[in-house]
Amino acid sequence: MAYTINKYNGTTVTVADDTLNVETSLRLVGKDYIGYGEAIAQNSVSLLENFASETAPTNPIEGQHWWKPSTKTLNVYHNSSWLGIDAGTGVVSIKDTNDIAHSVYVTRANGIPVTITSSDTTAWAIKSTETEYLQYFLDGGAGATATINAGINLNTVTASAMKFHGTATHAQYADVAELYTADQQFEAGTLIMLSDGGGAEEVTQTLHQKDPKILGVVTTDPALLMNAKLNAGSKFAVGVALLGRVPCKVVGKVDKGDRICSSDTKGHGMSADINVDEYTWKHVIGRALESKSSEDAGTIEVIVGVK
Repeated sequence: MAYTINKYNGTTVTVADDTLNVETSLRLVGKDYIGYGEAIAQNSVSLLENFASETAPTNPIEGQHWWKPSTKTLNVYHNSSWLGIDAGTGVVSIKDTNDIAHSVYVTRANGIPVTITSSDTTAWAIKSTETEYLQYFLDGGAGATATINAGINLNTVTASAMKFHGTATHAQYADVAELYTADQQFEAGTLIMLSDGGGAEEVTQTLHQKDPKILGVVTTDPALLMNAKLNAGSKFAVGVALLGRVPCKVVGKVDKGDRICSSDTKGHGMSADINVDEYTWKHVIGRALESKSSEDAGTIEVIVGVK
């Protein structure tokens, strides 16, 4: 006589006498079926292996597991789809350059480490022999040191890098900058403009009073650095603050709130309100956040991008 098995979603499977039912990934044995021992044993092995295979099991049901060896992922069947859980995700021990082991939480996607979370309050560098992780968290390309700080280090390899989507971000530093190629290496605070002529470099320091091609200020510690993988080749890479507050070289007196434009001193700004009779928005790089009473060169903090 046939018997009926109830599934999670309320549907049923009916198993007739003397048959093997294959409506699911397991072979359900009917009453008086000859050779039932092999079918039951195979079912047991399949369950122990979580249906290990490079291809998904046929006729899966809600909640079923499937282990895919090549990607090391454990998949769960839900709502007609397989949801993957990377088995490589979890707490592991990684040695630093001093051969000291650190317990960290590694998150993987398709077998590739994408984040490392550490509770260490002091930064440490991954030992070169820890190649499974080192190659994905290099700070400056091949051969560089991979450093881990408290919190999360996102994968920095271009081919595997993550995109961030969120509601809000908070940064310790205060400016938004971008890397450009320059004709020389400029100090932090240098006023930068777009290069003239047919040179290969993109930017240089300002040269004259009210340079209309003024662009930004060489940054110190940007909150956001764009174009970070710039290959400057034979030129120099310089980070230019395009928005936010940053130290800026200036000459002459400056009152707090003054508009800053370029001066005749290379790479230095000045107060447009004090020193210039006529100027337009295209000459202004930002506003002074502090005053300066001396006539000689110095550095003040300015808000770049505010006219």
